[in-house]
Amino acid sequence: MRSGAGPGRHGGPLTRTGQPALACRVAQRPDLREGGLARRSPQGEGGFTLVELMIGLATTLVVMGAVFALIHPAQGMFQAQPEISDMHQRLRVAVDALAGDLLMAGAGVPRATSPPVMPYRVGLQGSDANAGVFYRSDIVSVLYVPWTDTAAISRTYYLRTDPATRTPQLMRYDGAESDLPVVDHVVKLGFEYFDAGRTLLDPAVLQDGPWLGDAVAPFDADLLRIRRVRVVLRVQAALASMRGPAGTLFAQAGTSTASTRYVPDLELQFDIALRNGSAEP
Repeated sequence: MRSGAGPGRHGGPLTRTGQPALACRVAQRPDLREGGLARRSPQGEGGFTLVELMIGLATTLVVMGAVFALIHPAQGMFQAQPEISDMHQRLRVAVDALAGDLLMAGAGVPRATSPPVMPYRVGLQGSDANAGVFYRSDIVSVLYVPWTDTAAISRTYYLRTDPATRTPQLMRYDGAESDLPVVDHVVKLGFEYFDAGRTLLDPAVLQDGPWLGDAVAPFDADLLRIRRVRVVLRVQAALASMRGPAGTLFAQAGTSTASTRYVPDLELQFDIALRNGSAEP
């Protein structure tokens, strides 16, 4: 038989050694071994270097930091809005309570018995008059008889700090046994008194006589001159994390160190005309 290329068992050409031509080519080319045709990588193809990875990571961190810097103030604003709403609500409750009683002050009560308003605590417990005190700038008492009743109602408003929570509160005393909180986080309460000509009455003239009433409940006759009461209220954020250092913005210091989280105190001033101040019952 003549040696040379010829058909093999599978029909393919044979080499001079009798091996199939395809098997010979696979043996000569490493990329065609291991049971199949291997894919050759294009020239120049490769991964990232360590320097390139570090640069990409640093760029990503810078971009993420800028994004979070923009988001952080917005988060502070979202947290502050509910607290601001609560402060406005506390002011409304305090104003409604004070205005309601001041508007009724003196109704149905003879002037010889009591003036429309008294700038001190009045009642069975802790009466300032019993201690010889007839003026406090942060306390007011009113006495009146409701139109639907015959029994007199006494109200005294003042500030107190709850010893358990150390929370400042607007308090209301009923003249008998009950001192109850009206609103929490009220940090300022003040009163000024004006006559019919809207002239501010000096506190000294409201506590120097002449005296009316009786030995049990004396009062300065100049209290009958009061026709208008000016009220000053100030409330603070309930969360200490929304308050900064004590000063112009905050009556009580908080823990916040970022101005973006500051919720300054709210202060309100309003006048109440005593509609029962000049008319005899």
